[in-house]
Amino acid sequence: MKPGMAVSTLKTAVGQFFGLLLGAVAVKLLAVLTGPAGVGLYSVLRHLQQMLSSVASIGGQNAVVQGLSSHQGVAKRQFFLSSFYVFVLASLLLSAAILIFADFIAAWIFAGEHASAIRWLVIPIVLGALLFFFRGVLTAEMQFGALSIVTMLTGLGAALVALPIGLVYARGYPNIMVLLLAGGPLLGLIAAFIFVRRQGYFQGLTAVAPSGATWNATVRFLRVALPSLLSLFLTLGSVLIVRSYIVRLYGLEGAGQFDAAWSISAMYLALFLTSLQSYLLPELSQVGAGDEMHSALAKAFHFSLLISLPLITCLVVMKPLIVFVLFSHEFLPSLNVLRWVLIGDFVRVLGWVISTALVARADMKGFALAEGLWSIIFMAMSLLLLSHGLEWVGFAYLVSYVFYLAFLTWRLLTCHGVALEGRRLLYWFGGIVMVALTAWLCWSDRELYSWHFILIFPALLFSFLIMRSDERLFARQLFERFKLRLASFSGRR
Repeated sequence: MKPGMAVSTLKTAVGQFFGLLLGAVAVKLLAVLTGPAGVGLYSVLRHLQQMLSSVASIGGQNAVVQGLSSHQGVAKRQFFLSSFYVFVLASLLLSAAILIFADFIAAWIFAGEHASAIRWLVIPIVLGALLFFFRGVLTAEMQFGALSIVTMLTGLGAALVALPIGLVYARGYPNIMVLLLAGGPLLGLIAAFIFVRRQGYFQGLTAVAPSGATWNATVRFLRVALPSLLSLFLTLGSVLIVRSYIVRLYGLEGAGQFDAAWSISAMYLALFLTSLQSYLLPELSQVGAGDEMHSALAKAFHFSLLISLPLITCLVVMKPLIVFVLFSHEFLPSLNVLRWVLIGDFVRVLGWVISTALVARADMKGFALAEGLWSIIFMAMSLLLLSHGLEWVGFAYLVSYVFYLAFLTWRLLTCHGVALEGRRLLYWFGGIVMVALTAWLCWSDRELYSWHFILIFPALLFSFLIMRSDERLFARQLFERFKLRLASFSGRR
């Protein structure tokens, strides 16, 4: 494992941690002030905003990262301007469409209610799309410290507005939830723009003139972005359909219970996977095919396994406490969904590493097919099983990621000639057996018992045993460096 991977991942993870912590504070305030129904409304509006921001950004930031990482000089500047103006044009067109079709969207999702809230979603949608773009630029430039600050400020913005919004909602104004979605990205967007300017972009009006964009650079951007857009639209769209179906069957309270399980999964995976991707995607975009690709992918898979196994096992054991701390006792029924989701997350981690490799190799067809496969299976199984209980959506999540991983492994082997090492696959199978066994032992618990902590130690021991000697030495050095900095900080206080 290269030290750069661990250091870069750790640096970005610090920002992710504090950003998610502040975001969790915002959700906690909502949970206490508004209950499951308020969280349910917020979750559906947030999901709609995230999906439409992805549409406005033509698939998110991955295409920007891949393009800027693989170009130099004048070609890189042309790609930057071309992709920026695609973002701007797409945001304008989408905003007009939302204003026109707001009533139709409200009728589909909320049975005709909250149409004005959907119209006001235009603001957070545009802010979110621009934040995607700036984060993509900073990731391509490997400005991991700047990314950390942007993430923290985004969480801070949400935490600052959550309390007044929750109080106003409790007085009978549900559409106020849109302001929480707008307040979140605003601070992060301002900081991201400043950091991007420091990298030499947006230096004066002439530097951002539309004449600097070229058709060839636009086509190169769209060649990667459009398949990403299709996959994101399928993924987020399928989850939105499932959310709307949950609202019809179980009301906004059921949507809130589902979102509690979904958000816990999204929070810790964002902390780990987004941080690793900040290093992995630019790195894999620059390496050659064959042995270089195999070596880089093997290291990424090994590193992700070392971290994900004890992390997910810990969450499996502590899930009642986590739900209570992040939400409230009213959300404990979400554990029925979460116990399936956490097992699925362990499968998802390996699939995510492979899918990132496909994006880095510009294999957008394989990436889109994998995302589409997951979306179809998850949506179909959820719609089929939800009438039997909310927990079955978690089972659908697990099964869909098993098929997702199987397809990606096949694609990597047949189209890129890269196979995961048998020894590492054996480690992974051992890991998922440990996660599943731990989940079974804690399956129906609604409280955290002291003996549960014993279940975490086998996962920690397993990760330690599969570490190489250089990785153990590096981890020890990293821990010693952390202790010195902590002692220095305490001394200054």
